[in-house]
Amino acid sequence: MSLQKYWNRIYRIAVLAVFGLALTGVIFAFLPKVTQFRNYQETKTALEEDIRSKNESIKELRMKQERFNTDKYFVQQLAHEIGYAHEGETIYQFNERNASNMPPETVHE
Repeated sequence: MSLQKYWNRIYRIAVLAVFGLALTGVIFAFLPKVTQFRNYQETKTALEEDIRSKNESIKELRMKQERFNTDKYFVQQLAHEIGYAHEGETIYQFNERNASNMPPETVHE
């Protein structure tokens, strides 16, 4: 192998090594930023969902507030739910039984 071919081969290997190192350096330089960007995107998505949920709650509360201001039957219903009653009125409240409190069923054969 001639001396010129030998140096050309060394030059090519050196250039490829420099490009490889530069590419590796760029990847390692931007990898934390990409991870940080993904984390920010996940946080943003979670916060947007929280905002959407809060806006729905606000909307429902405003509707109830409007009904409270305009619908006397709605006010009576709310009062009954928390135990208030008109004078002379009796309110019955029934507690739902769950499966553990119910008596065992009898089997007829």
